[in-house]
Amino acid sequence: MTTHEDQQLDEVIERLTVRYPTIAPAEIADTVRRAYDQFAKVHVRDFVPLLVEHHVREELGAPTGGIPPIPG
Repeated sequence: MTTHEDQQLDEVIERLTVRYPTIAPAEIADTVRRAYDQFAKVHVRDFVPLLVEHHVREELGAPTGGIPPIPG
């Protein structure tokens, strides 16, 4: 994982923590890391954080926070 990917994944975790306030931040971070691991062998890395966020949003379901959905 590159430093840039680390930063992007941290941003994904922050967005999802706001979007799902009833889920513990540590649980969201674990879910993001598990989803990220599924893309370990992908050679083109540009869209991995976006794909991870999309995958986690599908896994977690409808948002529990009072914010509009993140465009996807």
